[in-house]
Amino acid sequence: MISTMFDVITKLSSYAMVIFFAMFVYFKTTGKHGKYPYGKYALVSLVLMAVFGTLFFNSPKGKEVIKKGNAEQAERTEKTVKKPAKKSTKNTETAVKQKLSTTRTLLFKHQVKLHSSQTAFTVAVTDKRDTTESFRLTTIAILKAIKDSQYNRYDKFTIVFNRNVGNQRKRTIVKSMFTKQTLRKLNLNKLETNQLKSNADDYYEIK
Repeated sequence: MISTMFDVITKLSSYAMVIFFAMFVYFKTTGKHGKYPYGKYALVSLVLMAVFGTLFFNSPKGKEVIKKGNAEQAERTEKTVKKPAKKSTKNTETAVKQKLSTTRTLLFKHQVKLHSSQTAFTVAVTDKRDTTESFRLTTIAILKAIKDSQYNRYDKFTIVFNRNVGNQRKRTIVKSMFTKQTLRKLNLNKLETNQLKSNADDYYEIK
């Protein structure tokens, strides 16, 4: 009987708190003056709800409600089957080409050459004006594209950025190599451009 009374007062207090708070907000936003101190009423309702709610959940009936809720939650958790992560079906070359055609890290027109063997995959990008930082950012973007593809067939991945200096001559600005094992371990969402050198298996950047 007492537990029921606590429960009823808790519910009524919660309803009252919502109504009083809504009235308080209404008069505050409209600038009108209400007849009653709705803000104080909402606060009193909140206190009553907290006090009688605590009393209810410490009563035998309240403890039974908590126990039942925990049991239902545990049952739902057990029934939940984690879906296996979907394996990417995207070809690595396709994934890299798509990334390079949509990435905003490269500001100017560039030439892309992809080469793959049985164990290695190489990306070579050449342009005239992009910055070294832009090349670093694009390196991370390419690594993300590779990792989101069927990359397990390759053992190492080389990414090269060349500067077109004219007369069909190129100058390597940034070059990095990552093994498959390294790529698996890398958290590319947290990898910063200044961390490429320390995380790559081999790294070169022009001074």
